Order: sequence, then structure tokens, then C-alpha cells
Amino acid sequence: MNPKASALLVDPHPCGHIVYPYADRDLLAQAVCLYASAGLRKDEAVLLIVRRDNRPAITGGLWQQGFDLQSLQRTGQFNCLLAEEMLPRFMVDGMPDEAKFTALAEGWIAKARASVGSDQKVPIIRAFGEMVCLLWNLNVRAAARLEELWGNLIKAYSFSLMCSYELTGPDPKTLATELAACHAHNLA
Repeated sequence: MNPKASALLVDPHPCGHIVYPYADRDLLAQAVCLYASAGLRKDEAVLLIVRRDNRPAITGGLWQQGFDLQSLQRTGQFNCLLAEEMLPRFMVDGMPDEAKFTALAEGWIAKARASVGSDQKVPIIRAFGEMVCLLWNLNVRAAARLEELWGNLIKAYSFSLMCSYELTGPDPKTLATELAACHAHNLA
């Protein structure tokens, strides 16, 4: 990863929306660990919504860095959810339902905010999500709509969000233009 991308992951803009298209899952895990660990070291709240198959590498990387993830989860400062379990909670007829998604995500944000010291004027939250990665190969329009809904929440609650899109598989693709355009920073 280049130094500019690393610096952005360590110190993202509080309302930044970052995309990381990837072909190597090990590099994705390293990037997410850098993003999450930098936040945890700064006493920020970290919300990870990861694919089941990426979870062990990401949580394992954080554990190897010395983070007690169980304790951090109990306090709410760290929350790791499975993308495959979250999507069905707000998808309706193949598209994200705004009211259902907003209610669910606001719950995640409230839990994260409550976990960070009240001495901060605006609690700092970092989120990482792979739900769009699960959607985009099936329905680019649904993935773009989910990105839009995340963008609305970023504006309302001032947190940084990192998304990822896997570019591998039997027919590797590049990230669709409409999806890339939803982000302020592209780490490709």
C-alpha cells in the first residue's frame, strides 16, 4: 500500500468515505487492520461489517496487535458484524429499504457513540463495510443505493466509512463508475 493510502487509513477525515477495491484478501485484511487499529489506539469506536470469510484474518490481525476484542466488544467500542447476516435485515425486493437500513445503522452508530468518552465533543467513529461487496456483483443499482444511504448517514453523524469491493473471481471486473463516484477517496 502506498504511503498516501496508509496515511488516509490511519487518519481519515471524520466524514470521509473511502473505497478499497482489492484483488488480494491478505492486503484487504492488512488495510482494514490498519484502519481499525489506528482508531482503537485513539480511543475511537470501530464498527466492522465484514464478510464471513474475511472475518478471521481481520480479527486475527487485530488480536495479534494486542487488542482484547472481547473486552472492546463488551464496552461497545469495537463491534464486528457479519455482512451476510445484516443484508437480509433491510433488503426488500432486491433493494435496500431506506427506513429499515437507517434504523439498523442508527442503532450501530448509537452504540458506538455511547462507548467513546463523553469528553469528546463529537465521538469519533470508524466504520468498515462489505455489504456493498456482496451486492455489487448481483445488482450494481442496489450497491449504489446502499452507498447513497451510507453517505446520508455520514453527513448526519460525522463518521468515516471504508468500503471494499472484491475484484477477483471467474470474471474479474473493475469497480463500476457509479460505485467509485460515491466515494471521496479511492485507494486503488
